[in-house]
Amino acid sequence: MRYATILFLSMVPCVSVSAISIVYNFRIAQVTKQPIVESADDRHYSIVGLLFDQFQKKYDGVRQNFVGGLAAFIYNFEPYYFRTDFSVSHIKEITEHVTTFSATETDDLLFTLGRNFKLNDKSVMTLSGLFGVPTHEIFTLQHVAFGYGQVGLGIQLDGSYVLCDTHTLLYGVRYIYYVPRKAADDSGNKYTFTIGNLADGLIAYKYNWLSHGIECGYTARSDFGAHISPNLDDTIEKTNYIRNNFYFIYKYRFMIDEVANRLLFNISYGFDSKPKVYGNQYVVTLWASWNVRF
Repeated sequence: MRYATILFLSMVPCVSVSAISIVYNFRIAQVTKQPIVESADDRHYSIVGLLFDQFQKKYDGVRQNFVGGLAAFIYNFEPYYFRTDFSVSHIKEITEHVTTFSATETDDLLFTLGRNFKLNDKSVMTLSGLFGVPTHEIFTLQHVAFGYGQVGLGIQLDGSYVLCDTHTLLYGVRYIYYVPRKAADDSGNKYTFTIGNLADGLIAYKYNWLSHGIECGYTARSDFGAHISPNLDDTIEKTNYIRNNFYFIYKYRFMIDEVANRLLFNISYGFDSKPKVYGNQYVVTLWASWNVRF
């Protein structure tokens, strides 16, 4: 997501260096790899289609909006699963009531390979490896961007604990390292840049009844260890952040012939507790998803 007009960072220090990624940040512990119907052992494939609208306002007053879609393909071969995610978004940034950037960009391409472990009748755990491939160069030194534009290598551990037939606790932790890469600013100067490391955790509660379900939870995310060489103003301070996010999801399951379907509707609210100067005062995200398992 990049919506900054070409505002020179060295001349306008209040411009934030930022990028978002839906494939990485859609949710740390995606429950979509769990079967839509628990008895669907003969259904190995899942397709996810998702539409999203994310609006964020920074502490300096800059407003950014990302509207787009995500597609995912999941192959389950118990106890393993493979998943690939791709997303595209239109970006718009407004500074002091003036549109300073507008463009359509692709997200990084994310591949995930994991293994499920059934610890007992109540607890299931999944260990996953993540590999992100950039689909474009790094634009963060020029304007706000969609997709990080860096190779990402990560590991994720998530799981669930059944309290009773209808109530379940969810949890997850994840760490991703982003490989440094050449990036240019608006003047064409070259740098070696990385957003560093991403670590986050999730705790959530899920309740199901008949074909319906709700899920609410909290995620904490930290981006740290950003590096740029040679040094460029306060780029590092603008890149590292700590974010809090709360979300609520409604789910509805149904069958069409022998195909299992699930609709999901989500609303989330987040804010950056760091940095207070360049971070997001609030981030509101709406998305709707249709999952099919066959």
